[in-house]
Amino acid sequence: MARQPEIGLALLRLVLGVVFVAHGIQKITWGDLSPLVEQFRAWDVPYPLLTAPLVATIETVGGVLLFLGLAARTVAFLLSCIMFGAIWYVHWGRTFFAPAGLELPLLLLGGSLAIMFGGPGIPSMDRVNYRIPYFGRTTTRVYEEERPRL
Repeated sequence: MARQPEIGLALLRLVLGVVFVAHGIQKITWGDLSPLVEQFRAWDVPYPLLTAPLVATIETVGGVLLFLGLAARTVAFLLSCIMFGAIWYVHWGRTFFAPAGLELPLLLLGGSLAIMFGGPGIPSMDRVNYRIPYFGRTTTRVYEEERPRL
């Protein structure tokens, strides 16, 4: 029987993946990216011509990778950086529950950090493909330590 934290991390990873894909696709399907660039410019995000498409791409592709559990820790790190930037440039100074308040970005940041530090959970592509490095280690070493000795 699988350990409960592993199942919890896997469920968190799946939900986060769906949410990030939905928000990334929302940004991409504005037609061309000029409305998104203008919105980033209004929020005083640095280099909006670069950051707007980069954020939309990382949220969409990163969400898919996170859902699959492929390079999950690295993707979770990138998504954590995006959510920290969203809190800093967009949501800071607003009330917690207001439209565009702090609760959703904080939840997404916390969930991404949990995946980054806790791992993707047992059912993930990282578990199948042991050779993906993250933070100077490969997933092989992590899962070999967890295997029971017979």
